Amino acid sequence: MSNLIIGNTSQLSFYFPDSYHKISSRNINFDEIRKQNYDQIWITFAEQRTFLNEADFIDVNLHYTLEVIDSLKDYCKNIYIFSTSELWNQYEGPIDLSLPFKYDHTPYIKSKELLCNEIINNRETYPNVRIIYPFNFNSIYRKPGFLFYKIFNSILIKSKEEIGNIDFNRDLIHPSILVNESIKTESDRIIGSGDLFNVKKFVQDIFTGLDLDINDYLIFNESNFLNNKRSEYYNKEKICSYEDLLLATINEIKNHL
Repeated sequence: MSNLIIGNTSQLSFYFPDSYHKISSRNINFDEIRKQNYDQIWITFAEQRTFLNEADFIDVNLHYTLEVIDSLKDYCKNIYIFSTSELWNQYEGPIDLSLPFKYDHTPYIKSKELLCNEIINNRETYPNVRIIYPFNFNSIYRKPGFLFYKIFNSILIKSKEEIGNIDFNRDLIHPSILVNESIKTESDRIIGSGDLFNVKKFVQDIFTGLDLDINDYLIFNESNFLNNKRSEYYNKEKICSYEDLLLATINEIKNHL
């Protein structure tokens, strides 16, 4: 049986096998999809633009996503959606699915909470919908407006980018590892590395691994430090090492230089 990705321009879509059928999340032909009898359907689209208001996030991440799920859930084995580990970002230390959501409010995270609660609280309606809660993942396909877009962009097009203070710790995972783990998953699951990595060290190690001088590419504005109050939480399940993350990131960049 075949598999379908809805959201062919999303960051994650590039890491699924080439054999997966990939379509846009716009103007979906539901009748045609229903005829295909897909095994797994993966919803990878989401509204993430930071300048929008809460209604815009809810419209896409709740209402439209549910519309897609409701239209297709009876015509495949499983539907997978991607939420966010940010639903637990007020915790310190390891997290797992046994913990209730507790987070610092943003419109994006709120929209994801509403979607997850709708599915979790109505399992009889959505018995074959699986929720993946990923930790921070970044790649060369990261879109403008995000830290790692600037970092990877500086390398790929040889531009000098200004970034803020990135001396903080996060659970980071490469999207290739995230997707591989997701494909093996048959239930709701949090997916992260299972450890805290220092973001500044990670970025420096990327440049070192590429034999590049970081100072030729990045300007650090140490006064711009927006993340100093963030909790340091991470996935209780150990999935990948720092070396796995670094190697996957460096190799991907090398393949696109």
